[in-house]
Amino acid sequence: MGDDSKPAGHWRLTDVALVIRKADLDPDTITARLDLPPSAVKAPGIDRWNPGGDTDGQWRYQCDERTTRRFSEQLDIVLKAAEQRGPILGSLQQEGFDLALLVRGFASHDAHVLFSPLEMQRIARLNMPLSLVPSLNER
Repeated sequence: MGDDSKPAGHWRLTDVALVIRKADLDPDTITARLDLPPSAVKAPGIDRWNPGGDTDGQWRYQCDERTTRRFSEQLDIVLKAAEQRGPILGSLQQEGFDLALLVRGFASHDAHVLFSPLEMQRIARLNMPLSLVPSLNER
């Protein structure tokens, strides 16, 4: 009897996003301050698709498989945008906005996503949380 388990692999269909949230977030103001067009925005209030969910406004700059399928390139694109706007992002944090670097992807059991030491240094310099959100659906 052989081992039928698949070897662990990398996350698939990853996306990386800079996410800014606040209860009274005005997406147009964030766009103007950052001089960066968002990939997606959500105005504050009840979401008709998720009525019991989060009511904070959200501004998102995202890189996914439509730009590049390589995770390291997705991460680099978002990090460059954030690094170029470091002082503005710091001001937003001081004003009470929640900022995070969000990494999502499809992961089989024991799959991994790799960050180089340089990437981890760049993320740490941004002074914002890194959130990893795996989806365990089969892909």
